[in-house]
Amino acid sequence: MRIVVCKASHEPGGPQRCSGDARAALERSLGAVAQLECRQAALTRAVGLSGALGGVQDGPALSLRQQYLIDAEALSPREAAARFARSVLAPGRAIIVDTETVSMGGPICEIAVVDAHTGSPLLDTLVNPRCAITPAAQAVHGITEHEVSAPQVPTWVQVYEQFAQVAQGRVVLAYNADYDRQVVADDCRRYSLDAAGSASDAGWWADVMAPRSDFMGAKRWLRNGGGHRALGDVVQTRGHLLAMAAGSSA
Repeated sequence: MRIVVCKASHEPGGPQRCSGDARAALERSLGAVAQLECRQAALTRAVGLSGALGGVQDGPALSLRQQYLIDAEALSPREAAARFARSVLAPGRAIIVDTETVSMGGPICEIAVVDAHTGSPLLDTLVNPRCAITPAAQAVHGITEHEVSAPQVPTWVQVYEQFAQVAQGRVVLAYNADYDRQVVADDCRRYSLDAAGSASDAGWWADVMAPRSDFMGAKRWLRNGGGHRALGDVVQTRGHLLAMAAGSSA
């Protein structure tokens, strides 16, 4: 039987400590790895990716996401966000949309759309959801069932025709785009509408919340701050894009 006896570090054959330079180099390496992992996670969230993009049709938002990754890696997340904003504010490139819903996850009871370049309103209407608005949702946006059930308020079938027209061929921007795209797609399924292309496909939708949070150097998603009415929220979202494009932290 071999008996192994632990030796002190000052004894011959005892454990040796790394030199100060070696320890410092190791710490720098570990720090760099951790930084890269955090950067990758942030970039993945920022461009709205969840691993593979399987099932997503080709669209201009995909090239925006790819360019964002390139710019963030080569320059910085802040500069990537600024370039993203300048790109989507170009004439004819994008629209900005916001929805208000009867509960978390829909259906839609209000929608607004503005031209990203000019800020001109393209669509601003209440929507009759044909269902009750929850007290929690009403406390947020203030829209009442009496308002949305008025005779002149259109249903989603009517509103979607207008939305599809203004969205056609444009990048669709939203603050937390996954949410708005999903409620649009869900309402289209609810009414058996054929929602293709820029109206509901993820390849055409791009998020503003994550790039803005990156631009501001925030470690959590920043709120929009538009007041939770659809038109006010899209105007506020456009304000964030203008500030990002100008390099301002306002």
